[in-house]
Amino acid sequence: MPEVMPIALTQLVLWYDATRIQTWPALLSHIPQDLTLPSATEFGRRFYTARMTDKRHAAAEKVTRNLAGLEAGGKKLLLRGVGLLEKVKGGYRISQEGQELAKSYRDSAGSQQWVLLLARLLLTREPRSRTLVGLLSSTDAVLEFSGEGWFKGSVKRVLIRLPGEPDVYPFWPMADRRNLAAAMEERAWWALGDWRDQSFLANADDCRFVGQIKESVSMHDVGLALRATCEVLSYLGLLQTKANECVLDQTRGASLFGPILAAEFGWVSEESKETSLIEVLGEILPTLRSATGHIVASELREKLRGRGVSDPDRALADLEHVGRILIYAEEYGQSRHGAGLYDDPRKQLIKLRLVAGGERT
Repeated sequence: MPEVMPIALTQLVLWYDATRIQTWPALLSHIPQDLTLPSATEFGRRFYTARMTDKRHAAAEKVTRNLAGLEAGGKKLLLRGVGLLEKVKGGYRISQEGQELAKSYRDSAGSQQWVLLLARLLLTREPRSRTLVGLLSSTDAVLEFSGEGWFKGSVKRVLIRLPGEPDVYPFWPMADRRNLAAAMEERAWWALGDWRDQSFLANADDCRFVGQIKESVSMHDVGLALRATCEVLSYLGLLQTKANECVLDQTRGASLFGPILAAEFGWVSEESKETSLIEVLGEILPTLRSATGHIVASELREKLRGRGVSDPDRALADLEHVGRILIYAEEYGQSRHGAGLYDDPRKQLIKLRLVAGGERT
C-alpha cells in the first residue's frame, strides 16, 4: 500500500565559499576510485586544501556534509546531499556520479562540461535547490535582492515576486512568512527529484521533509548555501541579473539541460514555442485560404491573436527567418483587407506554406 515517507534533510551547506563552484570537483579529482573511508568528513580531512581547513577540521566537515546521498535511517530516510559519495560496507567511497564529475574536471577544468554536470545534480537531487529554481521557473517570476546587486543586502530579505500570488521570502528563517520550507512542503514529492526512483521508496508515492532532530527542516543559513546553487546557474547563464533583480532564462535552461528536465521545470524553449505555433498554423491556414490560394494577412493576424499569439507579425517573421514558413506570393489588396503582413501594403494578400525542418537564413 502506498505511503507518505518521512525524509530527514541534513543542514544545507554545499561548499564552503559559494563563489568557488569548483570546490567539490576539485576535491573529488584527488580521491582514488577504490578508496573507502569511515565518514564523508574524512575525505575532506585527507584531500581538502589546508588553506580552508582549520585545526578542528570544521571546514572539512562542512564542505563534505552534502556529498553523500539517500540513506536508511531507522523509521525515516536520511537525505544527506547529492550522492557524490555512496555508503558502502566500511564507510563511504566516491560514487559513479562523483567519478564522472571528477574526471570531467581533471580532463578540462576550464570547460563548461563539469559545471553542467554539477548543475544537473543540484537540479535533480537537491530538494531546496529544486524548489528555489521551481519558483523562479514560474511565469514572470523575479528574484529581488534587498541591496543593489547580486546577493547584496540582507539575505533573509531576498524575495521572489510571483504575479497574482503573495511574495515568497525563500531564505526567511521563520514560519511567519511563506519561505522555502513552506514552498518545499507544498511540492515535496516533486522536490525529491531523482531520489524518487530509489528502492527505499518503492512503496511510497509521496514524502514529507523533516529535520534530523526536530520535526521542521533547518533553515539555518539556507540562503548562504543556496547562493552556491545560484552561482552555478548564473555561470551557465540560466540566471540573468540586472541591478537588484534576477530572472531565470527558460530558453537557456531548455537548451542546456534538454527536454526532459525542461518539462519537469516547465521551461518553454524557443523550439517548443516554434513547434506550437506551427501546429496552430497547420490548423487555421486551410480555413483562411481563398479559391485562389491567397490568405488575407489581417485575418491571419486576428486568428493568431485569438489563439494567444500576442505579436503575430513578429512570430511569423521569426518562423520565416528560420525557414519554417515560406511566403511565395504577395499582392496588394483593397482597403477592406486591412494592414498587410509586417505593415507592408504589398502583403495584404499572401500565399504561404509550412516547411518541415527549416534552416536559418
